[in-house]
Amino acid sequence: MGYVRALRAGAVCHEVVCVMTFLEINWRILLLSFVLACGLWYTVTVRDRLEVQAEVALNYRGMPENLMVRDGMLKSFTVLVRGPKELVRSLDPTMLTYSVDVSQLRPGTNVIVLSAPRPMVESRALDVMSLVPNQLVLEAEGVVESAVPLEPLFSVPALAQAVKAENLQARPASVNVRGPESVVRKIHSLKLDVPLESVATGDYRVSLPVSTPPQVTVTPGTVFVHYSVAGKRSLMEFERRPLVEVKSSQPYRILPQKVVLRVELPEWLMGDKKYLEQIRVVIKELPPSGSGEVKPSVELPPGARLVGIVPDKLDVTKGGK
Repeated sequence: MGYVRALRAGAVCHEVVCVMTFLEINWRILLLSFVLACGLWYTVTVRDRLEVQAEVALNYRGMPENLMVRDGMLKSFTVLVRGPKELVRSLDPTMLTYSVDVSQLRPGTNVIVLSAPRPMVESRALDVMSLVPNQLVLEAEGVVESAVPLEPLFSVPALAQAVKAENLQARPASVNVRGPESVVRKIHSLKLDVPLESVATGDYRVSLPVSTPPQVTVTPGTVFVHYSVAGKRSLMEFERRPLVEVKSSQPYRILPQKVVLRVELPEWLMGDKKYLEQIRVVIKELPPSGSGEVKPSVELPPGARLVGIVPDKLDVTKGGK
């Protein structure tokens, strides 16, 4: 038995000696293998991985009907993500949207912490490095609704006065506005700019949109405005000397020296001297060659309408007396 044990011990010693000899001889191979393994690790985990900034769209859901956000709502935020080159260059569209639950908003300041989209977080191949911004600060306010009267006004008051436009009415006379309480409470009326469709005597009806402040909606959005033009109109003839409003270093001659205008205007203004003085004939351009025909411009006061001008062209001679 002692002899057998001695043989076994000798065998074990021999194997240990052989292993040590093998390691001593092949340490260079082991070192090379380690270097190759490190290079492979670098290639897989570092060299072929990129960092990119991805724009993630925000979708808001669950907005309470009696609240609205006055400030702080963003359309997107930026995620800095690192991952394999091919993956980060062609990110799945599902990774670029994020749903924000706003069902628990309260009036005042609300802070909602953002995170990367779930598919991006759960992906083992991607590392989310940072988010900009990393939270939303939403300013919410209560929504109220109120009936507001309309205030129609002529967009050109002088013209409306000249033609005696009157009986201006909006139908309906009021509208319902809905929006942030702080804004709606300040709306006591809504103005309507009413253009004059014509200066001829008669009754008119125009359809106009109702304008409101930002974040305020209105029902109905379009109303009808009625008005009438009551003033009688007549034709008058005027002689006017053309006025030249062009700077020139040389004198010029204009023939004929006067033109005749036929103008339709409100009867009640036919004797108003200051009103009639606003009827003018003006030359705003001279012929390029210095001599030739030009078409004069006629300036009229509000409510007047040009029917005819004789002659409608003038002869201009540069250097004439």
